[in-house]
Amino acid sequence: MKLKGWSLGLTIVGLVLVVFSLAWLLAIFPAMAKLPENYSKAIVFEGTYTVMNPDTQMMEEIPVCVNREQLATDVQDNVLIISETVICTHALVAGMELPQFGQVGSLSVERSTREYVPDQDDGMPRAGQFCFPSDVKQESYNMWISSAGRPLEAEFIGEEDFHDLKVCAFMIGEQDLDIGTQEGTGLPQVLDIVISLKVEPVSGTTVYTESNSIYSIVPAPDMKVPYYISSISFTDDTIADLVDTAVSARSMILWASVYGFWIAIAVGVVLIVSGVVMAIRTKE
Repeated sequence: MKLKGWSLGLTIVGLVLVVFSLAWLLAIFPAMAKLPENYSKAIVFEGTYTVMNPDTQMMEEIPVCVNREQLATDVQDNVLIISETVICTHALVAGMELPQFGQVGSLSVERSTREYVPDQDDGMPRAGQFCFPSDVKQESYNMWISSAGRPLEAEFIGEEDFHDLKVCAFMIGEQDLDIGTQEGTGLPQVLDIVISLKVEPVSGTTVYTESNSIYSIVPAPDMKVPYYISSISFTDDTIADLVDTAVSARSMILWASVYGFWIAIAVGVVLIVSGVVMAIRTKE
């Protein structure tokens, strides 16, 4: 009787472990993998803005530091409302803010897919990805690019090592994008843009971004006159923070959805088989 009780107990525990593991993978973990309700991120870029001086009609280079802060303010169903503030300062003059390059906006993002939801609170309808999803595929993604006012295709380039981390490299490259007419002159404007992205594929964390944009007016066919050039990338400190975040998130996801899941399934199966074998032996 004691052996029979042990066999029944092992079988029940094994079944419970298998069922819980499946429930964890299919229901509990997906909820954990969403953008958190307390989402908060600060990204710092450094580089240069080269702008046309209207008085001299000469291009002048300005070293800049761009701080982008994002903070979740509300959750509506499965949509995260994020307040975004971009502050640009002169990199060589302490405390000198460049308000003409700053912005404040409200972003609405689907928490699971990390895609923008239409009908933004700030009146700017967005589409495409807010950021890369977890479990990044080796394929193209449509990423929302504010300077273009539309989603642009981020093409998968290949895998590479970056700061001892395996990443997926993506590239956005577009020429002569129509961005409307210039205020004041009414002349057509076009944008040339190249963005390099490096993404940790398990967590979807972007650990490196380098963006180069050229805004030009078109005073005559086949003639472009640049009036604003932006060349910025993540600072070293930002890269270090994001790599740490990616490593932690990758480890958590792998243990929660792969290693831990299969270990629990294996233990559950072993317990079930052991219980069945013990039950058979009690009948012999």
